[in-house]
Amino acid sequence: MKRSRWWFPLVLVLFILLLAAPAGLVWGQGAGIQVLDSSANYSFAKEVRFRLTAQSDADIQSVILFYRVGDSRVVTRAYPEFRPGRQVQAEWRWQLFPGSLYPGALIAYYWQISDAAGRQTHTTPYSFIYQDDRFDWQEYARDLVHVYAYRDARKAEGLLQQALQVLEKLEQEIGVTLEQPIHIYVYANRNDMRLALPSRSERYDEMTVTLGMVVADDTLLLLGSEPDLEQTLAHELSHIVVGLATKNPFGDLPRWLDEGLAMYAEGELPARNRRALEQAIQQDDLISVRSLSGYSGDPAKVDLFYAESYSLVKFLLDTYGREKMVALLQEFKQGAYQEDALQKVYGFGLDELDRQWRKSLGLGPRQLPAVGTPSPSAEAAGTPPAPSTPAPAPSPGVCGLSILPGVGLLGIYLAARRRARTPS
Repeated sequence: MKRSRWWFPLVLVLFILLLAAPAGLVWGQGAGIQVLDSSANYSFAKEVRFRLTAQSDADIQSVILFYRVGDSRVVTRAYPEFRPGRQVQAEWRWQLFPGSLYPGALIAYYWQISDAAGRQTHTTPYSFIYQDDRFDWQEYARDLVHVYAYRDARKAEGLLQQALQVLEKLEQEIGVTLEQPIHIYVYANRNDMRLALPSRSERYDEMTVTLGMVVADDTLLLLGSEPDLEQTLAHELSHIVVGLATKNPFGDLPRWLDEGLAMYAEGELPARNRRALEQAIQQDDLISVRSLSGYSGDPAKVDLFYAESYSLVKFLLDTYGREKMVALLQEFKQGAYQEDALQKVYGFGLDELDRQWRKSLGLGPRQLPAVGTPSPSAEAAGTPPAPSTPAPAPSPGVCGLSILPGVGLLGIYLAARRRARTPS
């Protein structure tokens, strides 16, 4: 039986009320409890240290730290070590790993203190911005786009202009508009960027070069030394803008739509993807739209997965236009299932979309297998025909383009929305 979290709204409301109070104020029943000092500092990708000094006219017996990251609804409770007494010094060390916290994350925290007289006090929240302080970041901003770099100002300014062009394309051709600030951190080389990225495994980290990764709803990390940086920026920026435009508590976009829009934002389909699509059309071996709702489990189908997603999105835009796409994304923002969203906007579901799209490529209707027999496309995709529901959400904060050497590893890590090439 699923337990009802009746207490969660109360905790959330309490935290919001605390955030609204003047900084440094101590409030609650315990007028005798005083906070003498509260501080936080950090070592990037290693730890965050919270410290408190407090006193009371009765022994302080309990100190609890509450903290959260960004606009997350998750509030973490920690119990620092201290020696009870009328004056206490408490410290909590939050151990970090590469990628545990993203550059630019806002950390808000407050303390709950109780003494032997039965009094309890909460401090109003303190906050700080967690930055990669190994480097002297310079900001380049225009409108809602903020680019941060510590080398090559010309490249940073060029990326800012490129980002604005991508946003204009997304608005004009797809109908999605950025309505809140976004932050793009440009690292000069792979070694500098390593500590800012989540670590998968020692072998994976050694064999891959991550070109870009969305680490929060509004934050993107880029590897500035790569030659195809503009394509990576366009791809990942689409994920951010579309993600913000369709954000809801019920589900994510189907993968073909999310990745198809990102590929469309890049511009022309890359040669390797185009070849995979042309070969699949010639052999009548396209992955079905239903199977495209989730990521392919077959490493050999990776290029085809992205190519088909692009082709499908382009078909919808070319055939039915921008306004229909705007309406479709709005349906997903409301949390609609993809079958229902397609029916409401286009008047047909997944199977009819599959038929029309195939026809536009010169193919006839898909040959359905006998009852109980998986279709060749479904087997090739590594997934059974999916129900008409949104695909499961990927790991929070992980969206990126990487370069991997072998198709085996590529299939394993595709679920994290990465593509790959061998490091030079």
